[in-house]
Amino acid sequence: MGEQWSITQEEEEIYRRRLFARATKGDAKAKEELQRTYGVRLWSERERSQLEYDNPKYKPKARPAAKGKAASR
Repeated sequence: MGEQWSITQEEEEIYRRRLFARATKGDAKAKEELQRTYGVRLWSERERSQLEYDNPKYKPKARPAAKGKAASR
């Protein structure tokens, strides 16, 4: 919302949706305004694919040892 203007909640929602649409298409100014005004950051598909999630409830299952290789040695 670069300039100060009185708006209704519906008008602000429409404006915000347009910002999201422009930012999704790669508009740097729209991304900056979303970050500055609403505290929202859009992640590209490539950035999301590189994220590492830390899930404390997830415990990987232990792999059973290979029987054939361990017994032959």
